[in-house]
Amino acid sequence: MRIRRLLDSEPPQLSVSDDTARFFRDEAVGASPLWGRQWLAPLAEAGVGGLLNDEDIAEIRRMQSADGYYAEAGAGADEGYRVAATVAALEVLAAADAVEDTDRRTAGAWLTRVAEGSGTLRITADAVRGLQILGLAVPSSAAPAVTAPADFGSLDDRARYEALLDAYSTAVIARAQHGTASLDPRVWGNVLQHNAGTLGFHDLYYLVVVAVAAGVPDADLAPVRARIARETLPDNSIRESDTLSGSPEATLFVLRLRGMAGEATTDAGQVEALKGALAAQPSAGPAERLPIAAARRLAGDSDSAEDLRTLCADHRAVPGAVTPDNAEWWSRATLSCAEAGIPVAPPHATAWPLDTPAGVTAAGTLVTGLADNGHSGEIPTWVTADSLRQWVADPGRLPSTSAYVTTVRAYLLLGGSADEKIRNSVTKVLTARQGCADLPGLYRADGSGSGCDLKATWAAWKLELQLDNRLPAPSTPSARQK
Repeated sequence: MRIRRLLDSEPPQLSVSDDTARFFRDEAVGASPLWGRQWLAPLAEAGVGGLLNDEDIAEIRRMQSADGYYAEAGAGADEGYRVAATVAALEVLAAADAVEDTDRRTAGAWLTRVAEGSGTLRITADAVRGLQILGLAVPSSAAPAVTAPADFGSLDDRARYEALLDAYSTAVIARAQHGTASLDPRVWGNVLQHNAGTLGFHDLYYLVVVAVAAGVPDADLAPVRARIARETLPDNSIRESDTLSGSPEATLFVLRLRGMAGEATTDAGQVEALKGALAAQPSAGPAERLPIAAARRLAGDSDSAEDLRTLCADHRAVPGAVTPDNAEWWSRATLSCAEAGIPVAPPHATAWPLDTPAGVTAAGTLVTGLADNGHSGEIPTWVTADSLRQWVADPGRLPSTSAYVTTVRAYLLLGGSADEKIRNSVTKVLTARQGCADLPGLYRADGSGSGCDLKATWAAWKLELQLDNRLPAPSTPSARQK
């Protein structure tokens, strides 16, 4: 969507169904309460309803520190992270038309200090981006531009990407200060011609920003427009064809299911595909790199061990505190570490109300996550079997298969009784939601007739193991299927 805004004065509006919007929101906020909402922001600005509400704005504002910057719970003191997180928060507020004068006084003052004194090109550029969102002036003392190499062919892949990031930072700062950037249009037009069809859309955005700032001829942008037209779906959303074979997260769950079904997970071809996915995302943060490293390990890549040790010690990949918004992210991250035999300290978790589906699901995820990671003794006392029983007994209150099954697992782990009422409810859900075309052993995402879902299947199989039942006959999908 951001590329479209750069190229078109009136980019098309998205028109997705309520179910699709709900899926986008659940997946994004479940992955990260801050970065997930940042991902939703351009979709909301493009007309997708139901993505950002008053609760989201309140949650974002709770992330603001007394100094003015934003950060997720448990994040470290890295200035680059704080600036990026602050910009992410401001993008969410702007998408919801919720930027206020207090934001300009607090976050604006902090970002101005960073822009004036960082001395680091990329951090300064991020701070400038935040000031632009707030409509504030950019300090004239912001970091100077750097000269891009004239011959990209002489650089290796990493050096090329570093040059792209430096040029992007230069473009952001220069255009904010005086509207023009000293970037060679011939160099960047050539880079665009050779890379418009292969870069991921995230990195393509950086390149288009640089190319536009450099003043490349409009004809040089034609490959970008052609690619967007080719990848545009009927609802005006964009697919990325190279990812249709399955995301690293999906691959990770496929490999887990294969292991649970007694099948081998070692797959040299999958290791190479995962390495390719990592190489194609040089800007991926720790949270994105962790599932790739975990999938590489399951597929038999011994070189993933060091990456996993580093990522599992990074709070940007594994949150140190759990909230209703990030419980799913924390659970997936700590599971990857536990499976690799890497201990992760139990998180801090302040009690939250258990009177909504989201709150109950998050609590169930916290309980099962602690148990799966060997920390059953650290399950908080404010989550009890009694508080979950009404939700387990009435499956209609938790329409998501994964949410319901996870809550059942938590209820039983907390000592809840598997009496006839509970058994009937659980059996009804598992029976009704099992099986898709050619995949009779997998489970559907919910009760609406949707397709089979890897996470829901993993959760259901974990419940069956917990109940000491036989797993379904192995019929797991290929790791190369979506």
